[in-house]
Amino acid sequence: MEKYNVHNLYNGQFYEKEFMVTENMGELYAQISQDYNPIHLDAEYAKTSRFGQKIVHGMLMGSFISGIIGNEFPGAGSIYLNQELVFKRPVYYHAKISIRVEIAGINLEKRHVLLKTQCYDMEHNLLVDGNAKILLEG
Repeated sequence: MEKYNVHNLYNGQFYEKEFMVTENMGELYAQISQDYNPIHLDAEYAKTSRFGQKIVHGMLMGSFISGIIGNEFPGAGSIYLNQELVFKRPVYYHAKISIRVEIAGINLEKRHVLLKTQCYDMEHNLLVDGNAKILLEG
C-alpha cells in the first residue's frame, strides 16, 4: 500500500471501502462502548420504534471511518484532531455499505488535512455525512 504524506495528497483524492455491517459487530461494539440501547440490540424493542428493526450504533459507523483514516487513507501517521458526523438515515444490520474518505483541503505548513467522510448504502443514499481534520505525521 502506498505511504501517504501531505506532499503526495491532493484535493479531491479519495478512498472508498465497501463492507457488510453484522449484528455481531454491533454486539461487540456495545460491549466495548457500554452502549446497550435496545434500539441496537433487541429486535422486539426495535420493532416498536420508528425504524421497525434494529439499527447500527452511529458511532460504530464512525469507528469504521476512523479505521480507514488510521490504516488505509491517509493511513499510518494520521492523528485525529476532530470529527463531525451527521446521521442522515439509519444503517441496518446486514446492509452492505460504502465509506468514502475524500481530501477536502491541505495545510502543508501545519501538516493538517481536511477530510470529507461519508457513508452510503448500495443505492447511493447518504447515510452518514461528516468532516474530519487530521494531523499527518511522516
